[in-house]
Amino acid sequence: MSDRCISELMHPPHSIHPSANVEESANEMSSQGTDALFIKQAEEYIGIFTKADLIKLLEKNINPAEVTVSSIMSKPILSLDVKITADEAQQKMREKNIRHYAVTQNKKIVGLISIKDLDS
Repeated sequence: MSDRCISELMHPPHSIHPSANVEESANEMSSQGTDALFIKQAEEYIGIFTKADLIKLLEKNINPAEVTVSSIMSKPILSLDVKITADEAQQKMREKNIRHYAVTQNKKIVGLISIKDLDS
């Protein structure tokens, strides 16, 4: 565990439009090397879509090309302040059983942190 700030471990936020289908979103996650995308409409982040959401959809045998990402995204977006430590972030993730958090500075999303970032 670490007393480093999550700002040292976070990744830049990647996003996709809410009208994109899940297949497009999965391709975007793959090309960006991320397990989560923020859903962004008119310069505002409105939700988050994760690899876990994709897996749940596939387990139900639903065609990802036929479902918009906005219909299965998680909202509201949960966030952690950029100044908290990796230890604090890891504790919050375990308490809430959440693998991804937005990282905010002055209430604006500036990054993404995942449990994988904190375990390494």
